Parts: sequence; C-alpha cells; structure tokens
Amino acid sequence: MATQNEDIILHNSLSTTQARTWLGQDEHHPHSDAPDTPISETDGVTIEALTHQLCAAGNRRERFNAAWALRRIGQPAMGALLAGLREGDEETQMLAAMALANTGRAAVEYLIDMLQNAPDAVRQKTIWVLWKIGDLRAVDPLIAALHDDPNAKTRRYAAWALGQLRDDRAIPDLIRALGDENDRVRVDAAIALERMGQRAVEPLLQALFTGSANVRIGAAKSLAWLQDTGAVDLLIAALKDDDAEVRVYAAYALGWIDDVRAVMPLVEALYDEAAEVRAQAAASLGWLGDERAVEPLLHVLDDENALLTYAAVEALGNLGDVRAIAPLVLAYQEDAGKVRYAARDALRKLRYTYL
Repeated sequence: MATQNEDIILHNSLSTTQARTWLGQDEHHPHSDAPDTPISETDGVTIEALTHQLCAAGNRRERFNAAWALRRIGQPAMGALLAGLREGDEETQMLAAMALANTGRAAVEYLIDMLQNAPDAVRQKTIWVLWKIGDLRAVDPLIAALHDDPNAKTRRYAAWALGQLRDDRAIPDLIRALGDENDRVRVDAAIALERMGQRAVEPLLQALFTGSANVRIGAAKSLAWLQDTGAVDLLIAALKDDDAEVRVYAAYALGWIDDVRAVMPLVEALYDEAAEVRAQAAASLGWLGDERAVEPLLHVLDDENALLTYAAVEALGNLGDVRAIAPLVLAYQEDAGKVRYAARDALRKLRYTYL
C-alpha cells in the first residue's frame, strides 16, 4: 500500500500535538477563578431553580453561573448536572460537563452508564469528564468504547482519554486500534501509546512484525515519538517490510531516534523501489547529521523523482558539508520551484552567498 507524497514527513517537527477540540482547548475556563466556597439550598437558591437557569436562561453567563453553583452544591446537585449533560442542548451539555469534571469520583458510575447508553455527542463529552476525574474505574469502559463504539469520533476520544489516564491495561487495545478503519482513530491511538512511555515499547516492537499494515505503520509512528534506541534494530529490519508505507514510517522513526546504526541502512533505502521511501530515507539522513550520508545524497540529487531531489537537497543543507556546495549551486540553477528554493536555503546554511 503506497502512501501519497504529501504523507512523507520531511520536517523533523513534533507530530504528537493534541487535536484541539472543545474538550481540550480551554481547560482553564475564563470564569474558573470564581470563589469555590460550598453552597447549599439554605443560601437562598434551590437546585430546581439553578437547573432551570442552566437549561433555559438566555444569558450565557447566567447559565455558566448556574452550572458552577450546582457544582458547588456538590453531590445533591449531581442528578441535575447529569440530566443537563444527557438531555440539554450543546451549550448546556458543555457547562454540565465542566461542572461534573469538578465533582469528584461520586459521579463515575453514573458517567460510565452514560458512556454505554447515551447519544454520540453525550458519550464524547462523558469521556472528557471521566478523564478529568481521573478514576481508573473508567479504563475498562473506555477500552470497550475504543473497540466497539460505532462512532469514529467517540473511538478517537476514547483513545485520547486512555492515553491521558496512562493505565497499562490499555496498551494491547490501543495497539489493536492502530488498525482501526478510521485514520484519525489510528493517529490518536498512536499518540496515546506514545504517552504510555517506555512501557509500550516492547508491545509495539511485537506489533511492528505481527500486525496488519496499518498496525505496523502506527507502531512505527509511536516508536518514533518514544525515541527508544532499543527499537533501532527492529526498525532497520522493518525497512524491508512488504508494505511501502511501513517502510516510510520505519525510515521516519530511524530519523527521529539519534542512533548511528541507522545511517547505512537508510543509505541503502535511498534506492528503495518506492519513491516515497527513498525521499523519507533522504530526509532522515539529514536529521541524523552523519557525514557518511553526504556522498550517497549527492548521488541521488539528479533522481527523476522531484520529492527525492527536494529531500536530498534539504538533507545536504542540514548536514553542512562543503562538498555539497557545487552540486547545490547546479540544482539552484537548473531546477525549478520547490527544489530551487530548497537549494537556495541549503546553500545559505552552508554560508554560500554568491547567488
């Protein structure tokens, strides 16, 4: 299964940035510094009145204040907040979720039941509340949602939450999710495995050779982000995988892991039958910074594949070897577009200014 050119990762930038959804954008709410003194119905408010204000008030601030007041009442108001999460409109659900996230573990069993029985949008918000509470009773229900939920967005949120909770029980199931039919679920599972840290390395190495193509690709991504040098030998072996995209991500991972054992295998991968593998091997050699890569990269500068030429030009700029100056000048003069600009930038890195 060959990857598209735009999937090649030619820049060694952090790729595990968390997706920004309403769940993760604003953990510090603009009004969350309000006094947190517990209140009760004896303070002149009733749960019924606050519930009405939460669900029906036209003013957004009033609705927020109602949600936070219910949160401060505590367990007696939990039913109202759960009802707001399950049955309210979008804004009511969001406010109820934020309030419930601060109520503590008393809500966990109710939330787990909601995770199994509520509509899609409610399940997704429920997952966030369970993560914020941080009770490990949520792990098994979240694993079930990751496996079985028909909604891909819910499976994504389940993967994300399991990565945040960092419980080892989820590792095999997150590896299984690397083969999910939805590409975003696969990415979120890979990110979650990276968050598990070194505990995930051995299971990922096993998956690198025993899973489906998508599982092997996801395993290589996670291993790249974990940057464990113990993975180098098996990632080198994965450069011979039957699937071109697996080979791409094996080369990518070897570029991230700073280990000289990868240099010559990546040089060999410059001649892979798949152009996208050759391009990623060139990029990764540039990241590693080993001078043994200079001559092999010079040899592929005139390759007919523009993506490989571009990657090789960038890599030579990163390596900083003066042997590349004349070939890069030629590339600047004879190539067009992206390769020409890459050659100019590479020559600047080499302090060559006679253009």
